[in-house]
Amino acid sequence: MNPRLSAFIQIQLNFVRQKWVLLLPLLLFIPGLSGFPYPSPTAIYSDIAISHYPNAIFLRRALLEYGQIPLWSPQILSGYPFAANPLSGLWYPPGWLALLLPLPLGFNILVILHLLWGGLGMARLLQSEGLKPPAALLGAVAFVAMPKLFAHYGAGHLTLLYAIPWTPWLLLARRRWQSAPILALIFLADPRWAAFAGLLWLAHSQRDGFESVRKSFLRNSEFVIRNLLLAAMLAAPLALPLLEYTLLSTRANLTSADIFTQSLPPARLLGLLYPDFGGSHEWMLYFGAGAVVLGLAALVFRVGRFWAWVFAAALLFSLGENLPLLPALGHIPGFDLLRVPPRALFIAGIAAAAMSAHAVDYLLRGKLDETRVRRLILTLTGVCAFSGMFVLGIGWLTGQWALNFLWGLGALWAASLWVLAALRGWLPAPAWTVGLFFLVVFDTGVVNASALSFRPADAVIPNPAAEFLAAQSGDFRVYSPSYSLPQQSAAFYDVALADGVDPLQLQTYAEFMAQASGVPAAGYSVTLPPFADDIPARANANFVPDAAVLGLLNVRYVASAFDLSAAGLKLVEQLGETRIYENALALPPAWVEHADGRIDAEIVADTPNRIEVRAAGPGRLVLSEVNYPGWQVWIDGERAEMETYAGVLRAVSLEPGEHSVRFAYRPLSVYLGLLICVIGLLVMANLRYLETRKG
Repeated sequence: MNPRLSAFIQIQLNFVRQKWVLLLPLLLFIPGLSGFPYPSPTAIYSDIAISHYPNAIFLRRALLEYGQIPLWSPQILSGYPFAANPLSGLWYPPGWLALLLPLPLGFNILVILHLLWGGLGMARLLQSEGLKPPAALLGAVAFVAMPKLFAHYGAGHLTLLYAIPWTPWLLLARRRWQSAPILALIFLADPRWAAFAGLLWLAHSQRDGFESVRKSFLRNSEFVIRNLLLAAMLAAPLALPLLEYTLLSTRANLTSADIFTQSLPPARLLGLLYPDFGGSHEWMLYFGAGAVVLGLAALVFRVGRFWAWVFAAALLFSLGENLPLLPALGHIPGFDLLRVPPRALFIAGIAAAAMSAHAVDYLLRGKLDETRVRRLILTLTGVCAFSGMFVLGIGWLTGQWALNFLWGLGALWAASLWVLAALRGWLPAPAWTVGLFFLVVFDTGVVNASALSFRPADAVIPNPAAEFLAAQSGDFRVYSPSYSLPQQSAAFYDVALADGVDPLQLQTYAEFMAQASGVPAAGYSVTLPPFADDIPARANANFVPDAAVLGLLNVRYVASAFDLSAAGLKLVEQLGETRIYENALALPPAWVEHADGRIDAEIVADTPNRIEVRAAGPGRLVLSEVNYPGWQVWIDGERAEMETYAGVLRAVSLEPGEHSVRFAYRPLSVYLGLLICVIGLLVMANLRYLETRKG
């Protein structure tokens, strides 16, 4: 070999061994580092803009302006328990680092750091399974470059990108207590992923118990139960409030169809071979041609068999309602945490990366079984032939040559030829290894670029309607039947909303809003009001809101993309397609109901966790904000009984005379969760101390 070429390859191989190659898949972040991620340049929605950005803005504002850690938020849905919402980011400590930087720059940097952390964990996990460093690093790169990760970040699923990279570290933790804090962190980042990661951890711990350490089943079960209990204690600050909120929310009524929503159609299994450029993030099944070819090699060479079983199980579960008998599990309590079965494809991606690493390790060891080599060559020939005939057939039938089919075909053939080169020894091992790394990164990189598009903040946040409403005097809420006031814009301009987009909504409030908005509830929806045809600008054009009922929520303005002809609403401004109506029937933020009518009450202090009001009795003081367990009230320093007005609002009865009334949010579920967490930390510290003494 040419000495210069040999030296170059050696340098590249050293680069690989130093793990810097993990940065290569993340270069896609650099051009849009300060922008909001979207699925495509034309996409309308991203969860980072809709949910995570507003929550982070509110959290930072509460800390800086009020000196409070907000347990309650008045920003959407006329108030909701911020501490009970997993999307708030309140209980995930690493997520707070994003608040130190301009947003969304802080989100993007944290995601990069999480993916790097996950890659390092994956490399260590695979090395712990006995793989050589280059093979383990290949698996780590395949994990970091997983197209499903990039597709979900394009959709704005920030908490998933925080939680999933902890999974390899969870599997790597083998001491008797180490899994607990990692599992708790995963739950605090995203409870949905904690369910999937927990199942994988259970399977992996049993595999270690029976195959590696040879522990008894009872002792291994003890290890699992101990860590689950400790993890539950550490996660209690979110778990207990979330449980309370869920039982009172529309999510408590999820049907089996709701739980198995977006199940993977069987035809989509072709996504293993052909990427779906611009397709659904939930159905992103492409893990790269290298993963397919090396996965087949792992099966033929009978290496990484545990991961093969995991891959098969995850793939089957992702079919959801399309798999016979599986929907019956939807009735099991807690199964709703596994809502949207294709999320299991993340586990399939982890397994595919591990299988690829095991196959590379086998190939690099050089002791190949010729019978299995011939079997693999025959298998790859068959898969390549099928893929070629399929693409040719589709092209002939439709007269069109889809880019995703052509890309998948080309990448599959290239990966197969590269593996054939290893089988036949056509290239030195260093050159082959470096080439494989760049093949994997290039293949997945093109797919990832199609699923992730960054948009500057000035194209996402500014909104003429929000700017107009922020300039109006007084305290009020806004309602939009057409999502004409995006949540990110409302948060930036500090405009409170009666509507909202969030997976958790109080059942009583959803029923109240059905009356106020005129939009009937039709099953579970993440938006309030629901949008039947997924086009907010027209979905609710035939429903007439009730201005008087909206007025109870202090809704002074209604922003709509279509004309409204409701009594009490008057058009005061039109900004582009957005019509701004003023509600003449809007009530103030607080009032006292007397026998002869209503009089305004004065709010003298308004912070996330505390509201102070000066009001005159006798009568019933009403706050135009949702009542919820944990809210307490004091009249002139004396504890009083909280009441509920109109089924949803906070109220308290006043005696004659002037009164100082204080409402404070002191949720027992949060305080109890914190106490349990502290006990868990003490238990963990004690375990660490005992371990040190024994060591």
